Amino acid sequence: MHPIKTSHLLPLLLLLIALTTSVIFSACGTSKSNFRAVQTSDGRVGVQTVVTANDEEVMAVAIEECKKLGKKGAAISEVRTTLNDRFPVMHTYTCTTY
Repeated sequence: MHPIKTSHLLPLLLLLIALTTSVIFSACGTSKSNFRAVQTSDGRVGVQTVVTANDEEVMAVAIEECKKLGKKGAAISEVRTTLNDRFPVMHTYTCTTY
């Protein structure tokens, strides 16, 4: 039997490092269960979130909801705190055609 050469272990080690890094970074994002999109009575889109949600993630949820309404994008209108324990922050967006 031939011993395993260390040059064969290097690609496996790099692959393991890459997979571990991707798992760690994916765990850093806010889960979808920490967002709730709602349509407001004035036609805007509200995204209820946890306090730790970042603006890019909230904007992505708003754009996704606006696309369901036939629009192409979203522009932030206001951010306010709520009394909701589960989703204490409300981001309100106006859907745009561009």
